[in-house]
Amino acid sequence: MPNATILAAAEGLPKLSRRTLLGAVTAIIPAAATPAKMKTFDWNAFFAEATPAELASFHANALTEAMAAMHPEMAWRHVIDHKVQFVLVVGDERPAFPVRQEV
Repeated sequence: MPNATILAAAEGLPKLSRRTLLGAVTAIIPAAATPAKMKTFDWNAFFAEATPAELASFHANALTEAMAAMHPEMAWRHVIDHKVQFVLVVGDERPAFPVRQEV
């Protein structure tokens, strides 16, 4: 029996090497590294187009964040109840140590 070399099934594939791969990667990196133009948020458009419920939620979140900045020792949350027409922003005392739950 002759000992003939049999080519692999990848005969039709292009010849890949480390050098060609590194060349392709270095060509791609500068294109990906250029920063895209930053889009700024248009607050005037948000306030003009927001529904009253979205505005209430936005302002409740802002008040909650402001209170958390003033009193960081507390955990702040807000509740909006549309049925009773009531908004609550409350600070809960954080426990001194995390509570362990039994499994």
